[in-house]
Amino acid sequence: MAIASDLSFRLSSACAIGDQSVRLEYQDGAVFDLDLSMDLDRLEGPLVDGLKNPEVFAGLKIEYGSLVLPTGLDYGSDVLRLWCESGGVADQTLTDQLASRHFSLPPIGLVERDVAFRA
Repeated sequence: MAIASDLSFRLSSACAIGDQSVRLEYQDGAVFDLDLSMDLDRLEGPLVDGLKNPEVFAGLKIEYGSLVLPTGLDYGSDVLRLWCESGGVADQTLTDQLASRHFSLPPIGLVERDVAFRA
């Protein structure tokens, strides 16, 4: 599914709907439920340690367009939208493939040459 506009990447609200699941509403009106447990289970450290507690997880909020969990772990709204539209949390390789379908980026060599030229 192609993403229609910039509004489709802007979160307007988010709330916990389960132990590690969120309901995300985007400014284009799309609403998705996303289970983050697959991603949280593969991460380790202080940013995820407390998130198994549903009361802690429920303290999530939106800051500067990102979903921020109470421990400080954050997810960009664009990645969340890609995951939602593809059916769920994806590993880095699949996330990169999904992003390449929706974002047009110049090849790295062109960016590096352009930056060097301006310097």
